[in-house]
Amino acid sequence: MESQNRKWADPALRLAGVLLMGAALLVGRRLFGAADARARAEPLSYLLALVGMACASTGAALAVWGHHLFDRVELSERWTVHQAPRRRR
Repeated sequence: MESQNRKWADPALRLAGVLLMGAALLVGRRLFGAADARARAEPLSYLLALVGMACASTGAALAVWGHHLFDRVELSERWTVHQAPRRRR
């Protein structure tokens, strides 16, 4: 069953990435359409900018890497955490 899930994982994650980038595009168009040099910055504008940036970043990562985004990587000995030996009192 695990191989069945993996078969659909990569295309599904890539599609989700493309959809997130599309959502970021829509948010960006909304912000661009609301731009006015005389207007004050509203909290909604900042929230939309935050959501758009998060969608664009996550969507680009998912679209490019797919399921490989969650692959385990091997760390060198230098960067691993070692248990310090206990000293006797």
